[in-house]
Amino acid sequence: MINRHLLWRSLWAVTVMVTTPGLANTLTANADIALSFPQPPRLSDAVLTITQTQQRSLDDIYWPAAGLYRLETKRAKGIRDLQPIREQISGNTGEQRQRWQALYHSLNKMAVGERVSVPVDPDITRITPNKNPKLNGNWHLQLPKRPQHVMVLGNVSQPGSYPWHERLSAKSYLQQAEPGSWHDSTVWVVSPSGERAQYPIAYWNGQHRDILPGSVIYRPLNYKPTKDQIIDPNQHVLTYLQNRFIE
Repeated sequence: MINRHLLWRSLWAVTVMVTTPGLANTLTANADIALSFPQPPRLSDAVLTITQTQQRSLDDIYWPAAGLYRLETKRAKGIRDLQPIREQISGNTGEQRQRWQALYHSLNKMAVGERVSVPVDPDITRITPNKNPKLNGNWHLQLPKRPQHVMVLGNVSQPGSYPWHERLSAKSYLQQAEPGSWHDSTVWVVSPSGERAQYPIAYWNGQHRDILPGSVIYRPLNYKPTKDQIIDPNQHVLTYLQNRFIE
């Protein structure tokens, strides 16, 4: 599903070939670039080639959200499999079923892959050889502009994107998406870098932690165990969000 979402759009966009087609080392970037290299490029060289092709400055890129992804690995396919969420839609009723459905629709609009834990900024990779791998095979580089929103998903009545404001807390965003009375002591925050953490939000443990633009605040949904369940579906959602492309 995800490679269709990404690569079909690329076919309709401008495709740039660095060398002859059909070679093994290929790289897609954002939604409009497809590159082919005769030899595996270093990560830093790939980033510079892409930005030059797009006529973009490195200052135009929001580096906390920039990411390198594998698209066709077994892990990538497992991450983008939303079967655990579909099972919760089938197994629940009423409000919880509606909220699992809303979550499914939100996730299904995202593109995901297997995010590789390396910095993408060439100012870092060019001076740190062990963080500047050769990109052998098929890869995707996401080099987004700075987002202006924060998403709130999960067990909320009004999931979606909310304008980012400096110094606004996770609790404040959650109150916009789920007005009324609730007593959670923590909420999950997935940063644009792909890291996740539980932020304290109760009156007794609350402490301010900045929310970066492009983050996702996730309030876990109640779930029903299924016969073949291997993982908590909320944990699957968090992994999915960690590996999404920031657009």
